[in-house]
Amino acid sequence: MSILDAAVHVGVETTYGTPVTPTRSFEAKADSFKREQAQIESVGFRASMHTVRSDRRRQINMGGSGTLELDVLNKGMGLLLQGLLSSTTGPTLVGTSAYTQQHDSGSTLSGKSFTIQFVRDVVDGSTQAFTHHGCVATGWSISQGTDGFLEMSIDFDFEDVDTATAAATPAYPASATGFDWTQAVVTLNSVAFADARSFELTADLGVKTDRRYLRGSALKKQPRRSGVPSYTGTIEADFTSTTEYDAFVAGTVMPLNVKWSHAANAIETGHTFEFEVDIAAIQFDGESPEASLSDITTQRLPFKVLHDGTNPAVSLKVKSTDSSL
Repeated sequence: MSILDAAVHVGVETTYGTPVTPTRSFEAKADSFKREQAQIESVGFRASMHTVRSDRRRQINMGGSGTLELDVLNKGMGLLLQGLLSSTTGPTLVGTSAYTQQHDSGSTLSGKSFTIQFVRDVVDGSTQAFTHHGCVATGWSISQGTDGFLEMSIDFDFEDVDTATAAATPAYPASATGFDWTQAVVTLNSVAFADARSFELTADLGVKTDRRYLRGSALKKQPRRSGVPSYTGTIEADFTSTTEYDAFVAGTVMPLNVKWSHAANAIETGHTFEFEVDIAAIQFDGESPEASLSDITTQRLPFKVLHDGTNPAVSLKVKSTDSSL
């Protein structure tokens, strides 16, 4: 066995921190899940003391954190997406074998926690599973440039990790493919925006993760929302007119939609695989166009997502053949 046998398996927990057998495998692009330990020491006046005594130092399990990085595929993403925003609708049958699902922001966290197992290769050719319990999403980002696939990263806090649980059986969605930059369309203020070079959206879910108490256990309680969520992003584009600059100066609030679509009728007649980011209201934070001696004039359009009081601030929409999350 080798690095080619490394794997990431995920399951949805029924109770926070109580591990479940993973049911879905994901093609993670990095391994950053790390256990955190706190060292507490007791030092006082004591004759003949050389340094901190071995019986006065204690290791405390603080859980840990990590980021799951992956390309967005046209199947199997719903299991993770349900933990990123407040509510999930679907999958809903809209054709013979086409289903839609929608994940919306709201005032609460999703309440979902995951068991995430990293199977790591050992130098002797074997593998070792590290099973993380109570994994809760604290933030995430989506990015697309003109050089690759649609990428997503999800930041997790976890309660505990063990090495005693056996590796789960890999379970990947059959015949899944990614969304690439040629399949992306940006619509800004309800008008097609054809000059975008890149798009990025980042979410900070405003989560309190250090919920530790004097209760005879080092394990934290389930994270809760403790701050106002923040959704920010950037569009980088060619400078073709002053329309976006004028919107920045005027503080115009407008909708933004970015949709990735596979070939027409890829699922069935009238339905194709889609991934969509729908934002009801954004406001540009800047900035002025920038000329260059080595490139055409470009304009970065950093923006902040706002709540219009009616619609979800952010919605992630999927059309696929997934009949379940």
